[in-house]
Amino acid sequence: MVNVDCAGGQDRATTTSETHPYIPPRKTRNCYTTRGNADFDSSLCGSSGDKACNTVGGTDACISDNQGGYCKSGSNYYVARGGAFISLTQDQLLNRYRDGGGGGGGGDTDETGREVRRALNDQDRKFTNRIRELQIMGKDPLVQSSSSTKDDDKEVHGFIGDMLFNVGIGISFIIFIISVCIILIQNKVI
Repeated sequence: MVNVDCAGGQDRATTTSETHPYIPPRKTRNCYTTRGNADFDSSLCGSSGDKACNTVGGTDACISDNQGGYCKSGSNYYVARGGAFISLTQDQLLNRYRDGGGGGGGGDTDETGREVRRALNDQDRKFTNRIRELQIMGKDPLVQSSSSTKDDDKEVHGFIGDMLFNVGIGISFIIFIISVCIILIQNKVI
């Protein structure tokens, strides 16, 4: 499976919604204008149809951050407001980062933790689905791993059982021969 990146380096699989494909990722929502229909379409991520920063530098101009991202064209910075891009002043740009690298008082760690949790939940779901598929097909991986140890136990127990059986047969044969010899000696045949 190919990981497709939307504008601003946002992974389409973890930052966009399958049920709401026209809502841009949280970290790049200011790179897309909204005119009637949103310019964002998750199916266009990574293609020439992606309309991030379409009038102010294109998809490469989109920079993600915790405030919703911005477009950088040359030395100018823009954010989308409604159907147009507005230029950010130096003060507005500095205010975006005054609260610790993207606003919200350390939002980077919160967002990273959220992304990690989503990725782990996604991986857990994939493993669970794969196990269920195998169980439906009759190839339960959980039972096979435990049955292989039972097979090893059966082999060990089988070997010990066979050895004891053979020893028992041998001792019985020796006792039989000794008893026949005793009977023959008592009858003075030997």
